[in-house]
This record gives sequence, structure tokens and C-alpha cells, in this order.
Amino acid sequence: MQHVVKHVSSEQELDAALALYKEVFGIKGTHSNSPYSREKWLERMASHGDLMLCSESGGKVIAIVFGRIENDNGITVGPVAVDKRFRKHGIARDLMLLLEKHALAHGINRLSLGAVESAEGFYVKLGYTGFLLIQSEKHSIEELLSLNTKYKVINTNVYDGFINQIYLEQPAPDRELQRKYENTLAGCYTQMVFSKAI
Repeated sequence: MQHVVKHVSSEQELDAALALYKEVFGIKGTHSNSPYSREKWLERMASHGDLMLCSESGGKVIAIVFGRIENDNGITVGPVAVDKRFRKHGIARDLMLLLEKHALAHGINRLSLGAVESAEGFYVKLGYTGFLLIQSEKHSIEELLSLNTKYKVINTNVYDGFINQIYLEQPAPDRELQRKYENTLAGCYTQMVFSKAI
């Protein structure tokens, strides 16, 4: 399949990339303070636009893989989105591997991301290791830890000063535990997150 891989270098390309992201994930809009807002991506495009990759076919953006530098040695990957008509052609894999090369050029050696359930196997195939993230604005870290009797706690964190988080080591997703958290602690959110050292 004919397509061109490039990094986002203009506001027009950014708008087309973000339109695909919103279409794929059913997102209506983002708050200007969100790390996924247009304003934040414009800032990043000026400093490290080579980490904002897209693939075009017929002049239309059909896939994106964006990365944002979080610290001296880490990138958060996302969004990752492919137009449903162009999936299963290896486009996302190629963009992910190119992002790794660009990350190394920035001296970055770790990539992290959150994944929807349908994409978890894709990241495992690319060499990413999964962890279960459990977070809540309403429940303390101690409350979040209380439901886990099975897995090693990798880390605890308070994100943005008010979102309590715990990370559990999991060799494979444990949907039963995820549902237990979500059903027992109202407002609790779980997601598999992945990381890779390069």
C-alpha cells in the first residue's frame, strides 16, 4: 500500500492528525490544559516535532504516532491512531519503530504508553512490558492497595497533586482484578500501561 511517512511540521498537518485522533477515539474536544490539546502539540512541534509522526495516503493523514518528552530519558507515546480502513498493514508498527529511532537521537531510552484493550497485544509484540495502572481522585493510595492481594506493587504516585495511582506488575492482563477495582471503588479507573527500554 502506498503511503508517505513524515513528521508533523505545519499547523495544517497537526490539525489533520488531531482530527484523525478524535475520529478514531470518538473525542469531541480537549481542554487547553490537557497534554493532548492542540496548544500543547503546537509547543512540542516547535521543539521536537520529529517525535510527532504521521503517515499519509492520497494527501490524507491515515495514521499517527505522537511522542512527548516527559523527562531527560523518557517519552510518553500517544496518541497512536490508524484509520480503520488502513489497519493490519504494518503502518502503526513502522511509525512506532521510527519513533524509537528519533527518541534515541534525542538521547531518550525509555518509552511509555497507555493502551486500549484491543491494542495490548500489538505493544507486547513490539517488545513492551505491561503493568496495571489503577487510579482514583476519590480513593487514597492505601484504599487502592487494599484490593490487591496478588501482584507486586511497582510504584505509587500522586499525579497532578490529586490523582492517586498504583502500578502493579502483571505478566498478563487480569480483567477480573480490573473489574473488581472498578466495581468496588466507584470512580476508580484501570488501564494496562506499557514501557520499553531502547
